[in-house]
Amino acid sequence: MIKTPIQLRFNDIDIQGHMYNGQYQHIFDLGKNEYFERVLGIEQMDGSQTVVTASSTTNFYVPVGMKDRIAIHTRVERVGTKSITVFQEMIDLDTRLVKADSRTVLVGWNACTKESFAIPAEWREKIEREERFTE
Repeated sequence: MIKTPIQLRFNDIDIQGHMYNGQYQHIFDLGKNEYFERVLGIEQMDGSQTVVTASSTTNFYVPVGMKDRIAIHTRVERVGTKSITVFQEMIDLDTRLVKADSRTVLVGWNACTKESFAIPAEWREKIEREERFTE
């Protein structure tokens, strides 16, 4: 699991004083990006080895306010033939409450040929080392 501290910005908060629901996925994406960089060594997903989102669900539990200190906890739940399922939690660092969570299915995608591909063995090995699981 990778923990990503998040700095909230003024424009993340709506007129009601809590985070606009559209910002949650942007913030969860920061956690996914850090996971891919730290675990897979991929700084930018482009070219022949990238991923695209096949599905994503978000559950909102407790509103996030401007002064909240939050972090995203990101882990891979499953590696399929051509997909990776990522589970994330938005944690309040002071109360330890889960403010929201998200589950995303990402598909291996070759941006050059516009075709899906099997998740590379190298990715599987690195994810398994990080998550300590095997299928």
